[in-house]
Amino acid sequence: MSNLALEAEAAITLLHTHEQEYIRYQVAHNLQKLYRQHKEQHAVPDKTTKNKCRTIHQIKKKLIEEKATNTKADKGNSMVILYIDDYNRKIENFISNNSFTLATRDINNKLQRDVKTAIEAFREVIPREDRWRYKNLNPMIPTITGLVKVHKEDYPIRPVINWKNVPAYKFAKMLTKKLLTYIPLPYTYNVNHPS
Repeated sequence: MSNLALEAEAAITLLHTHEQEYIRYQVAHNLQKLYRQHKEQHAVPDKTTKNKCRTIHQIKKKLIEEKATNTKADKGNSMVILYIDDYNRKIENFISNNSFTLATRDINNKLQRDVKTAIEAFREVIPREDRWRYKNLNPMIPTITGLVKVHKEDYPIRPVINWKNVPAYKFAKMLTKKLLTYIPLPYTYNVNHPS
């Protein structure tokens, strides 16, 4: 592990000075994660851990056999188990009942080009050497997950969309921070995302 840290530091010193601290932080974070994983893999599991793992494995096996899945409930700290077909039907019902339109083609490439163009246009705000940080190198279509509303009749879902892999996520996050420094907004109706 120490050799890896030394090699990383040697590589970091070859970068521009303004990039070094950011990359050093990222490397340190990843090295700590690797160290924890290595420590966990080589730890001797006690009887309680073995029992928990066995129980989790049995639950997963049963879910696969019964073609079921688990998801979080909308309210409270609980989990809901339901058949995959029922879960998919609830997602499809939500989509069909809320006037979504089906895209005829994948628009990720166009959005990625638009984001790159916008980043290049912000020359005064984003230095050239930092522009790569705000481009999502492997963009994907956002995914939808349904949290089951167990407190309502017919148990409809509340959709949760994962936007982290879309082309404009990093750029929008940076712009939000910049705007808040110049235009402080009260958080009366805003939800602060912890990422």
